[in-house]
Amino acid sequence: MEKNGYVNFNFLESKPNINNILVGLDLDYSNKVIAPDGHELALVAFIPIENLLTIAPQFKTDFQDMEYKDKAIYVFSYYDKEDYFLDYITEIDDAIQGYTKVIIGDKNQFKFNLDKFYPINPIENLDEMSFLGGQPEYLQQESDDFLEKYIFIGQILGMNLPEEVNEIFYLTENIGYIFINQDLSGGLFFVQTT
Repeated sequence: MEKNGYVNFNFLESKPNINNILVGLDLDYSNKVIAPDGHELALVAFIPIENLLTIAPQFKTDFQDMEYKDKAIYVFSYYDKEDYFLDYITEIDDAIQGYTKVIIGDKNQFKFNLDKFYPINPIENLDEMSFLGGQPEYLQQESDDFLEKYIFIGQILGMNLPEEVNEIFYLTENIGYIFINQDLSGGLFFVQTT
């Protein structure tokens, strides 16, 4: 299940619950998060921190001395079923400006439809490109300088997602990368394409 701090995963087609790490697509959640152009962002991932630490205990040192009980990492992304949106989620400057957003808050801060999400399933296939922890495996080289203030949480390969939501990164070959600030004040999410 682990390789050098990595925990690989795929997705279960089972009933999710609020204690699972979930990936999916919900545009109808409460307390809308809005991009700078006024577009409502989609909720694409929900990561309860206690569950993250259970599945990937290597994060415990990153979270020591932090209050994380009943907290979750919410990942929001620009999504438009009818129009091209890839540029909004692949440009790091756009992500920093708010076209994607990572919020760390209470587990009930955003009400969303659990039925639109899929729980992750830790597996032992070390070749998977969806994993928690370790170091990001970029499709394109990124300067790690700006990432020094972040903790890398994990990455998700679009083609690993269930068919109903496998276009949340626009193309199934794309990978989404999730980072959080070291002080748990938020984070960064962006996508890379081949």
